[in-house]
Amino acid sequence: MALVLLSPLSLGAKNEVRTGVEQQLLDLSYFEDTSGTLDAERILQGIDAVEWNQVSGKIANFGYTKSPYWFKFSITNPYNQSADKLIEISYPQLDYIDLYRIENDKVVSLLHTGDNLPFANRLIDHPYFLFSSPIPPNSTHHYLVRIQTEGTMQVPIRLWDKETFLIGIGQEDQIHAVFYGILIVLALFNFFVYLALREKTYLYYSLATFGYAFFFATMRGKPFQVMFPDFPAIHNQSLLIVIPFTTLFSALFARSFLSLKDHSKLLDQSTKVIALTAFGCIIASFIVDYAYSVRASVLLAIPSYLILFAIGPLIWAKGVHLARYYTVAWGLLTAGTAMTALNKAGAIPSNFVSEYGMQIGSALEAILLTIALAERLYREREDKLAAQESTIKEHNERLEAEIKLMHQALHNPTTHLPNRACFEMLISDSIRRRKGGRFAVCLINLTRFHEINKTLGHNNADLLIEEAANLINKTVQRIPGIQVAEVKDTHAYYAFSFEGATFGILVDIERLEEVKEAANAVIKELYHPIEFKGMMLELDPAIGVSNFPENGRDASTLIRHANVALESAEKSDRKLDYYQPEQDRYNARRLTLMSELKQAINNNQLSLYFQPKIDLGSNSVVGLEALIRWHHHRFGFVRPDEFIPIAEQTGIIKPLTRWVIKEALGVQQELLSEGHDIDISINISAKNLREEDFVSFVSETLASNPNNNHKITIELTETSMMEDPLKALQVLEGLSQPGVRLSIDDFGTGYSSLAYIKKLPANEIKIDKSLVFDLTSNIDDQVIIKTTIDMCHRLGFTVVAEGVESQHIVDILKSLNCDLIQGYYISPPLPLNKLKLWLSEMDDYAALA
Repeated sequence: MALVLLSPLSLGAKNEVRTGVEQQLLDLSYFEDTSGTLDAERILQGIDAVEWNQVSGKIANFGYTKSPYWFKFSITNPYNQSADKLIEISYPQLDYIDLYRIENDKVVSLLHTGDNLPFANRLIDHPYFLFSSPIPPNSTHHYLVRIQTEGTMQVPIRLWDKETFLIGIGQEDQIHAVFYGILIVLALFNFFVYLALREKTYLYYSLATFGYAFFFATMRGKPFQVMFPDFPAIHNQSLLIVIPFTTLFSALFARSFLSLKDHSKLLDQSTKVIALTAFGCIIASFIVDYAYSVRASVLLAIPSYLILFAIGPLIWAKGVHLARYYTVAWGLLTAGTAMTALNKAGAIPSNFVSEYGMQIGSALEAILLTIALAERLYREREDKLAAQESTIKEHNERLEAEIKLMHQALHNPTTHLPNRACFEMLISDSIRRRKGGRFAVCLINLTRFHEINKTLGHNNADLLIEEAANLINKTVQRIPGIQVAEVKDTHAYYAFSFEGATFGILVDIERLEEVKEAANAVIKELYHPIEFKGMMLELDPAIGVSNFPENGRDASTLIRHANVALESAEKSDRKLDYYQPEQDRYNARRLTLMSELKQAINNNQLSLYFQPKIDLGSNSVVGLEALIRWHHHRFGFVRPDEFIPIAEQTGIIKPLTRWVIKEALGVQQELLSEGHDIDISINISAKNLREEDFVSFVSETLASNPNNNHKITIELTETSMMEDPLKALQVLEGLSQPGVRLSIDDFGTGYSSLAYIKKLPANEIKIDKSLVFDLTSNIDDQVIIKTTIDMCHRLGFTVVAEGVESQHIVDILKSLNCDLIQGYYISPPLPLNKLKLWLSEMDDYAALA
């Protein structure tokens, strides 16, 4: 593979051995073995007819081809002394070379080498292919050479006096060593600058410079000799990578160094395209065939470097100072490359400058761009110093402003106490410092503050909350283990001010009983009315407490749990409560159920179970109570008393109840078609009574199922009816119009009046199971139930007893003239398929009876 022409050679005929000079081989001939199957013996014996051609010009160059080429030449020594000569093929990228020495049209020796073989195959330790040729006096040696490669087929052959060659090549290696040394030193220098400044421009330039050095070294075969002599595959792969690698980082350097993004969108995009294409060539070199990969690298390099050269003047014209260095540096590289190319073409005479023009241009480019980077660094430093001088002038003002902003961020603007953010910081610090200790997070809320705020107005409320904050801060400091929130101007602050009228304190609880006593004392003291503008105002404080580590191990959780306890404390008489997990209605499970319940309704993921009702007079099944069930995909069975309150609080109770009604009517229609004419009871919520269209929905649903009339019972708890008795009465009267039966559930546990119940258009009373459970052991419960049944019968109600768990209870209820019974003794709630089997068994039993 080659992008530049290395040393061309003179080729000729009728050789004479001239001591100390390079010899021309004037009789060098060649032919192309298109089949790739010929060997030396067949060629010498004339078995395969071949047509030899004379090499024209100074170098045998056939471009890219995979066909082997054969060459022949002779060397004559007409003198009376032996000559020690070297045959040199100075193109290191030839894959396979076979050198045959011929005597009397027969092969007498074969030397096999090439850069696809380990470097140890070379007879002479040198990147070029060297073959020793000692020639006796007055004799001629004949040679055949077979060469095959996947790169460019260039065959520069020279004949040298051995001693002269070694001296000359040593001098050439010294020149290249200086060149490599300059590039490597500059690459390392800029790499260390990158490590110090983390400025990518220096990294790009360092890698690009390293790429140039490696490229020139690779063209001479040095890395193969020095770095990986036993791994020709790595050597060949490095040949494919080095050109796109150098192109990639040259493009990135140009883009960053000249800030193309700020000066030319088109040129910026062009360098991006070059970089991406180069990166693609690197990846492709591991996949694509060698011959195609090397051609792609050449096709990439030529236009890419022309574009990168043209970028300099274009950006210079826009007034970018650093573009001058870039333009001159690329100009030197281009001039050196052109000089080397013209020298190889014979257009200009050979001398040190023309022979090494490309290397000189590369070194000068690297030096000049390093100077440019140094100036860039110097200018940036000067700009930073100037900016620092102006920054120092503003520093004190900014510092004061930041302190003020920080104070505002960590303090309540009304009470001037540390705020919630500061409270969280203190809690987190306590968690880190007290690995084995325990402390309490306490929240104090002035529950009457919102009422006072609405009465006195915001301005007065702010003054009141400020006064209350001082009182709380003064009062809580007497609590044992109270933690200091802040010390300012010899004053200590113990309370933190949250939004509204909520305050927080942090207390060590190693002496728990003392803390409880002190907390109660604080509540009592804060309960005393405070004087404000001639008025005595009660603040009515409540305190919620969560403990570390029992109730949480981070500030956010502890404060949240204290808030849960505070909510409970506000409802209690003693106004002090400690966090209990079972009181927490705001846990993650509840949020999940809240968000997924509506989806479960829409996706029909709920189901109905049915519990039978038995008529004690006829021992027949007269009704079913529809009970909703939810088997969650993650939590398993979710109890109705857990998700139904969520549905009521979130408004999902409306679609949930309607889903139950439709499903129950569908099941009833299905049972009717199988011969089971049974009433179905459906529970509704007090929230449903507030829906404007609930009555019309029930009426329309029943109208679409005419066979269900007079076989549907709507059940409501007496407690739910008492939330809004007038509205409940209106809705229940509306529901009774289509012939729907109404049942009062959980009777005996609420606080409804008999006078109100008498007004309801109800048909049925259900005695709560809490009264039925102890019927066999508690005579008082029997009296209560007996009285209830008699009263309900006089009012015209049918009486249903829930929670029947034994035959003994059945017998008692029968003796007390109860109408219907329901409970696990009869049957637990059943899914539809099991219900059908149960009903069939009951029918069979009744038939046998």
